Amino acid sequence: MITIALPMPPSVNRMYRVVYGPSRRVIKSERYKTWERAAHGYYLEQGAHRMPKIQGHFRAHITLDESKRGRSDADNRAKATLDALQTFGLIANDKYCDEVTIGWGRAPAGCIVTLSPVE
Repeated sequence: MITIALPMPPSVNRMYRVVYGPSRRVIKSERYKTWERAAHGYYLEQGAHRMPKIQGHFRAHITLDESKRGRSDADNRAKATLDALQTFGLIANDKYCDEVTIGWGRAPAGCIVTLSPVE
């Protein structure tokens, strides 16, 4: 089992933006890039690079900080979280997520993720 704290992830609605021009492109938003850098800092600070990696199927439980709830939907916060865990190498690929639960609770950093391998 792996538990890691991350800053409050952005909503999927805020992760990308469309750039119009000769060809339309979708790029990462500045807000998302800022969050990725902060999340990477949390990852390093917690020594997560020394944690065991999950190579296959896994379950994820994500707790978002209730005090930061506002008008946001919890389910919109899962994508950024799982994508970051894949980028960090804690999971091989988020496509191997067999189950994800997400909800509001106490998570002082903004978000707490617990990963467990499926055997």
